[in-house]
Amino acid sequence: MDKNNSIKKRTTAALLAVQICVMALVGCTIGNGNKTGTLTPGSSILPAPKKSIKEASTNASQEITVTGVLSYIDRDNKKANFIDISSGVEYEVPYSGGTDFRTKYKTAIAASNLTLGEIYDVICSKKGVATSIYGSPESFEVSGFNNVEIDENKRKISSGASSYVYSDKALVISGEDKIPVSEVLKQDEVTLRGIGNTVYSIVVDKGHGYIKFTGVDAFVGGYAQIGNAQLFNVTEDMMITAGTGTYKVNLKNGSIEATKEVTVEKGEEVSLDFGEYLLPATQQGSVNFMVTPEGAVMSIDGEEVDYSTPVQLSYGRHTVKLVKNNYKEYTEIIEVNSAYVTKVIDMTATSTTAATTKAAQQTTSASEKTTTAAASTTASGSYNIIITSPEGAGVYVDSVYVGTVPCTFKKTAGTKTITLTKNGYNTISYSITVGDSAGNLTYAFPDMVKTQE
Repeated sequence: MDKNNSIKKRTTAALLAVQICVMALVGCTIGNGNKTGTLTPGSSILPAPKKSIKEASTNASQEITVTGVLSYIDRDNKKANFIDISSGVEYEVPYSGGTDFRTKYKTAIAASNLTLGEIYDVICSKKGVATSIYGSPESFEVSGFNNVEIDENKRKISSGASSYVYSDKALVISGEDKIPVSEVLKQDEVTLRGIGNTVYSIVVDKGHGYIKFTGVDAFVGGYAQIGNAQLFNVTEDMMITAGTGTYKVNLKNGSIEATKEVTVEKGEEVSLDFGEYLLPATQQGSVNFMVTPEGAVMSIDGEEVDYSTPVQLSYGRHTVKLVKNNYKEYTEIIEVNSAYVTKVIDMTATSTTAATTKAAQQTTSASEKTTTAAASTTASGSYNIIITSPEGAGVYVDSVYVGTVPCTFKKTAGTKTITLTKNGYNTISYSITVGDSAGNLTYAFPDMVKTQE
């Protein structure tokens, strides 16, 4: 009983935070310059109103009938909660030793075999006690649904070419905890249950955890592979969301490579340190440039250099460019692979006329206009995603650290995983779908749950 009360308290706190966000939608927008974004909640699914089963409708025989999703069961006190698929109301249903329990195939079962998230046809006596609880024969079930994408605007859950519409009162459950639909990530594996074309329950069978990478200086700019599927660019302070299980983690950057094994537990954060891998000392060579004519301006890899004395360059390829009036621009990619080398360059002279100069000026002017127009277009189409709560939480977007709440980052269209982490609190992730539309987006996620000691 104490465990069930604890579950209810955690669920109520999370759903209350979502309700607060939704109420803010009615009369609150957040401005940013001339652009205004909507305060967006962490989930579009609201808690179902709760009632006694005696308040439900009756049939011709004065029996109380409900088709609903099993959302909670108290086996000690012989009570179960069902969310009615037609009204969205959550009814508390007492049962007894005389209640007939069966699967959708009419096989008799015990009350202990009732499954959270399954859809049942419930019939109660006039007194409100269940006489029969049968699995609904009209219900469908899709298990092993993974690589999930959720569009809360359209209430659609998809995996590859398969997609379903879910009810606005759908039950989303992980273990015995009710969660908002936005906490279901593509790394999870779920079971969908519904009737007709609508999903009424989403059960997370295989959840996710987090891999925090430390000591990855030698691999920044390279890539990380988690198992056989996930590939990420390695960045500083990287945290990856991964499905539960044991994986080989491979990091590679040029000639440096490392492999470690990690086990990811549901809702837990595990650290992987690669501090023992160091960047190799960079080999350098001296390049003595002998350029004709004198006075040409040289840039190497986009930066202007003084080549009056030998230039120190790291081993590898470099782009050399020379410019001088009345000479053709010179560009070459050189390979540095020895301690000292002399490079002789003869630039090609050109004849200059007023017409050529005028044409060049016109080309430059047109180019400047085009560049200015492009810059203007880019600026006008540049919008942000703003996260306002929970304050003080570190924010990762698809494994890349972007800052501490409140924080702002560039808006791009697509499905993104937002991970929030904070000392003393459980790390949590949300999936958001960003449309290809103008304007900023502002998200206010529910308060984080303190870590249990």
